Amino acid sequence: MMATLQTSGKGAVVSLPPAPESCNGMGVSHAPQQKGIVMRKKIIYLLLAAALYPFVGTNYVVKAQPDKLGQSGMPFLKIDVGGRAALAGTQIGTVGDATSMFYNPAGLAMVQGLDATLSLNQWIADIKHTGVAAAYRLGNLGTFGISFVTMDYGTFTRTVAVDITKDPTRAGYRFGEDFTVTEYAVGVSYGRQISSEFSVGGHLRYAYQNLGTNDFFNEITGEVETDVTQEVSNIVVDFGTLYYPGFKDFRFGMSLRNFSSQSDYYDQRFELPMSFDFGVAMDVLSLFAEGGSSKLTVAFDWVHPREFGERQHLGVEYALLDMLFLRGGYKFNYDEEGLSAGVGVEKAFGGVGLKVDFTYTDFGIFDSVTRISAGVFLP
Repeated sequence: MMATLQTSGKGAVVSLPPAPESCNGMGVSHAPQQKGIVMRKKIIYLLLAAALYPFVGTNYVVKAQPDKLGQSGMPFLKIDVGGRAALAGTQIGTVGDATSMFYNPAGLAMVQGLDATLSLNQWIADIKHTGVAAAYRLGNLGTFGISFVTMDYGTFTRTVAVDITKDPTRAGYRFGEDFTVTEYAVGVSYGRQISSEFSVGGHLRYAYQNLGTNDFFNEITGEVETDVTQEVSNIVVDFGTLYYPGFKDFRFGMSLRNFSSQSDYYDQRFELPMSFDFGVAMDVLSLFAEGGSSKLTVAFDWVHPREFGERQHLGVEYALLDMLFLRGGYKFNYDEEGLSAGVGVEKAFGGVGLKVDFTYTDFGIFDSVTRISAGVFLP
């Protein structure tokens, strides 16, 4: 800012240019502070819109989409793994641990040191679902992980047609031998920070399913094929990204899950339960105070599955001293699955951390589902 001196017969006059609008009387700019206020308002509006969307938007968007039921196989690939399932599966934008590889593999980039989790899930109809995930960060090379999930359906008694060459509804059925179903997926994963704001990750799995053996009548050849093994396998790919735009800890991510080729069972072709998900998450307490002992993370995911219309997941987690975690969530546009709640505890002992989580999920006419997971982590 420069002053000009003008002289006249009446004396000297000093002229000063007007101060910039972005400065106060001391010449200090308010632009950064105003920018932060505007960004805070935008984030609040976004979180409010996400929370209200299931109650308003789904009536016009989801209802208009046709149902696509029964268009995928191997549904065990989409079952939530880990105690954080209490957040209704909203882990697309949440800070990751080893189980992130099942939701958004980019979250693996946030793992520090070693993180491993064992999840035991008492699924509906006395079915047991087990998941294991372990991840280890190798410095700047990124985070590498392994995973395994399996289902235990128990033992079944087979029923077969009395005469397979005839219409079984007329010929009748008879009891066969007992059999069990084998179903699992094993995989490797990788996540890395490309920059301080952007992370990517991938999860490659081999999925296998065996429904035992059966007899088939080949209508083309007119012959009976006996002891045909009903098994199928496929390569499954998950890919995700995670981005921090720079305001507080607000982040958003996307994930493509269960991408694969088609599979065949005898003469029946099907696809796996692929879905495209987008999620946001943020500690809303950071909008009002920095560096507190508590965090209140609100997360919201938009899920677009192959076999159903658009769905939404809402999750809330309260963390006290990064040691006690209270969680709750709700899944919208589901037939039975809805409300979930859970609690988790983490504690480090001499450089080794232990964590235990419990989750309860209401499943409508199927009563409830409970999950318990335990894990270790090394900073």
